[in-house]
Amino acid sequence: MGNKLTTQDYWEAYYSKGTVNQRNIINVCSYYDHYWNSFIDKNKQKQTIIEIGGYPGRYLAYLASRYNLAPTSLDYNSDTDKIKEMFEVMEVKNFTILQKDFTVYTPEISYDYVLSNGFIEHFNNFEEILDLHVKYMKKNGKLYVMIPNMKGYVYFYKYLVDRRNLKIHNLKSMRKRVFKNFAERNDLIIGKLEYFGDFPHAVHQKLNPIQKIICKIHRFLFKRFLNKILNKYPSPYFSSGIVAIFEKK
Repeated sequence: MGNKLTTQDYWEAYYSKGTVNQRNIINVCSYYDHYWNSFIDKNKQKQTIIEIGGYPGRYLAYLASRYNLAPTSLDYNSDTDKIKEMFEVMEVKNFTILQKDFTVYTPEISYDYVLSNGFIEHFNNFEEILDLHVKYMKKNGKLYVMIPNMKGYVYFYKYLVDRRNLKIHNLKSMRKRVFKNFAERNDLIIGKLEYFGDFPHAVHQKLNPIQKIICKIHRFLFKRFLNKILNKYPSPYFSSGIVAIFEKK
């Protein structure tokens, strides 16, 4: 428990004000369709998927709807109504919610697909947390891990304008070598491992006048000019995230 950099109260408060809207869910989640298509074999039937740290559930609900999957959400948050609402909005009728602490829970079954989005970087012992994911994978099952990138120039920017958010992330997890070592330890095949995304100019705190200027300058430069280059040539210094897809032998 002491290895967590966030709390249950933090996440429930973080998502409490958000509204559940199908159009918004699709807009957010469809951005990653080229990755989802690499992750999920849409030709297979009756497949299962579990999301680790599944609250509030929009990605899981989107994938279950898009690929006709049987979804399970595992999260220790008490607000299961938010997850249920996501499934209902995406017209997913059959689902399972496990209100458990991933760090101590022992899975009773394994799954075709395991989704972990923005999870491991909130732990000091992120390597141990990564290893626990393998227990949920079927033979020939797949694991999808997506985390933010806050190293390189991104760190400098966030230190100036988004320091509170920076403190709840373990930057040591944000390296390709972490995922290569994970695959080697657990005898997994790496299907994809890359940086992706625009420069993460958005912030999660109130800004003073100087910080507002810094934020506006970066927003203008990257949205207007530099993101076009960044999307063609992802960078560990400027890209917003890392995505990895693994397969169990």
